[in-house]
Amino acid sequence: MKRYKCAVSLFVLIIFLLSSQFAVENCWSGEQTPNVHWVFCIDTSGSMKTKGHMDLLRLITERISGEFLNANNELIKTGDRVTILSFDEKARLETTSLYQTENDLSPVRRKLTDLNERNGSLTFISEAIVQGIDVVKKYDKFFHTNALYVFTDGKSEPYSPKWSPEKIEARKKRDMENFQKISLAGNDPGLNVWIGVLKWEAFEDARSLVSRMGKGGHLIDLTNFNRLSLEKALTDFAQIVRFEVRLQDIKDINFGTIPYKGRDPYQKSLSFSMHTEKTLESPAITASIKFDPDNPSEIKEEPQLRIQTTEDKMVLSFQMANSNKLNPGTYKGKLRLSPSQTHYGALVIEPSQFEVKFKKSGVVGFYFWRMAVALILGSLLLIYLTNKIRKKMPIKI
Repeated sequence: MKRYKCAVSLFVLIIFLLSSQFAVENCWSGEQTPNVHWVFCIDTSGSMKTKGHMDLLRLITERISGEFLNANNELIKTGDRVTILSFDEKARLETTSLYQTENDLSPVRRKLTDLNERNGSLTFISEAIVQGIDVVKKYDKFFHTNALYVFTDGKSEPYSPKWSPEKIEARKKRDMENFQKISLAGNDPGLNVWIGVLKWEAFEDARSLVSRMGKGGHLIDLTNFNRLSLEKALTDFAQIVRFEVRLQDIKDINFGTIPYKGRDPYQKSLSFSMHTEKTLESPAITASIKFDPDNPSEIKEEPQLRIQTTEDKMVLSFQMANSNKLNPGTYKGKLRLSPSQTHYGALVIEPSQFEVKFKKSGVVGFYFWRMAVALILGSLLLIYLTNKIRKKMPIKI
């Protein structure tokens, strides 16, 4: 009986030691707010300032300046870029500014005020969108997503009947080329175009443009300007463009222990709960690990990290190539989660950074555990056989 107790105690001790290798450490959490490039294309044709009617141009410029660019409303965030374009017969890049301090928004506000003096003719909408797309592409690598807003009160009128036939034909050709570029841009998941229609007569043309954009095109009814405030519209836009993903109950991440000699590459998958706001789609997330420089040996190849998501779960798959060549020890680093540009919108991931580690078993540990397990199993088998033999032995008198 004592031998049984001894063997069981030894077995429990081994299991406890094995499980202790997966104990977790305190977490380091951070917050990453993805940056957005906001592009405003504003119609400055004469109809936006028609005498005796609402001055739509002034309303648009004042509300962008006073509502959207108001830091207290938290629509624009540090690190975002704001670009202003105007259009009538031509499209013009007015200003662009990276928002880091309040002073960075001063030239944008000044330019919005200056636009109120414009009184152009015609409405070359396609050219404004194409120039907006060109600006977006120029800065694309610095931003997770781009939001392009077009505010217009009229249908597309890129040329005048009073022009010469040659000039009209050239403008028609340019308009068709623009439509082709707009159609291609609609397939770009990092670009979304909202057309805010300020008068009913602009609806059909705007709907046609939006249909060419595919998933990236959106039509916004702003015909009753007093009923639907621009601030509410921009708030709704901002919440769609930049939504939140919260990872729940995650501390640091342990990718387990790589055997001294095992399958190469080493693979490990971990599942985490998460909560996604303001979207019905599964968010696209990428991950990368930056290892501490004092790790036991230099890791020549970055591990492969693959993330699959649903609306309430994230599965992180870790794969370390040439794992059998690693020196024994504990490897530590920081894992950073980032939004993927292959997904519509920009994610705010909270938290977005974690301490991570994995262990590489040494030769002693590798054979020790196997010898320990073999010893336990051998001891149990020996005790079992000994008792069997004793039962069959003749009873001594």
